Amino acid sequence: MKKQLKMAVLGLSVMVGMTLGYQTVLADVIYAPDPANNITQVDKGNVLKEYKKKSLNVIDNQTVKGNMDRKYNEHTLTPDSPSTVDNYQTTADSSAQTNLATQFFLPDGFNVTGYQHGNFQNVTLDDQGNVYFIESNGSETNLGVIVEYNLQKLQQLGVGKDTMALWRAFNYFNPYTNEGLAHNQDYENAFNEMKQPKLKIKALNAKLGVVSDKHDKRVIKLAIAKAEKKIKAIKQENSELFKNEKIAAAAQISQQIDIGHGQTLSFNPQNQHLYIVKDNTLTDLENQSENNDVIEMNTDNLKPIREYNFKMFYGDSDNYQLHTLTFDKQGNAYWCRKTGLGMMFFFGRLDKHDVQFQAAPSYLKSRGGSPNQGISYNAKNDRLYFVSDDILTSIPTQEVRDGSISPSDIHYYGFTSKRECESLSFDQDGYGYLLMLWPAELVKSSTPLN
Repeated sequence: MKKQLKMAVLGLSVMVGMTLGYQTVLADVIYAPDPANNITQVDKGNVLKEYKKKSLNVIDNQTVKGNMDRKYNEHTLTPDSPSTVDNYQTTADSSAQTNLATQFFLPDGFNVTGYQHGNFQNVTLDDQGNVYFIESNGSETNLGVIVEYNLQKLQQLGVGKDTMALWRAFNYFNPYTNEGLAHNQDYENAFNEMKQPKLKIKALNAKLGVVSDKHDKRVIKLAIAKAEKKIKAIKQENSELFKNEKIAAAAQISQQIDIGHGQTLSFNPQNQHLYIVKDNTLTDLENQSENNDVIEMNTDNLKPIREYNFKMFYGDSDNYQLHTLTFDKQGNAYWCRKTGLGMMFFFGRLDKHDVQFQAAPSYLKSRGGSPNQGISYNAKNDRLYFVSDDILTSIPTQEVRDGSISPSDIHYYGFTSKRECESLSFDQDGYGYLLMLWPAELVKSSTPLN
């Protein structure tokens, strides 16, 4: 395959092998690595400090109501869909007012497997302006990939002005459609056409560095300009192709790993690593012999570093399964779980130095939404947020840990979007980025969230 192109576009030129009955096809601008194997294992046993729920303090909070019935407004994107901007205003009874506006629509998939169907379960931002998405590669496989983009780079590529640009780029090169295969071949042809003038420019530049005669230098520079003009002409002739190629090639994609339900991807600011839980059940673990499995990953190359295996016993028979996870800037880990119509929290550590959790001394009587979609951390105000459909609820981290939560400390953002709200993350200025389905769409708050 094309060695120079691999270097030019982050190694995005490989054979994408389809399995389970699909044919092998060529995808020139997408990188689909092999599944991750041989990850260092860290076995920790039971890591949950014993507690009795009746000894915990119940906060009788009056929550804003979100979408409780799990009925959603859904639609499908097509190549003819306009680049619209959805706007969702907070309800009048919210703690503060803000608006959620479309940043961009995610593609039906990043062309890793033929099972892609636009199923994105998580969005996470790091403290360097990078955004990460979890794409599920099949409803029955529990396999998926982490996709990374730099937000500023996306803006430079025009994604901010055209909310459908990212969707169109990957649809354009979708190797599982005849049209997408044809576009991949067009890219192959254009690359080959540019290969000779690029090699010529490289050789001429090397020669330019050693010649001293002014006339010879002028001749070489004219030859370089001629070759550059030819490359420019090829790109202008295939402007749509190269526009989409730049957007698609700017993605960094992890090895395919077990992502479980996919809602637990989180960034630890202290060690600069990502974490994902392999929660392959929507309930707790079946017995006390089973483990929670959490993969820690390097943000530089999206490769696994180690896998933690641990249990969380409650009573004589229960073994809690992690379904949410986030970290604060000190490296403290948090997760939450439903209790009746309320929400309870746990905190501790999850890194190479220690793995341990304990129940927060207080829990909320009401959560305002039906599903527990995720938990996130806002470094700007040091607050935790838990996500349910059409409602975001936040609490100070210190008060979660010491149990001093009062109803007035709890903030609510309610909406009436009737969209499935999957995941929330924050930039360093405190603006919230919410992932919605269906279709997969990233929206941003108009003000920092509190």
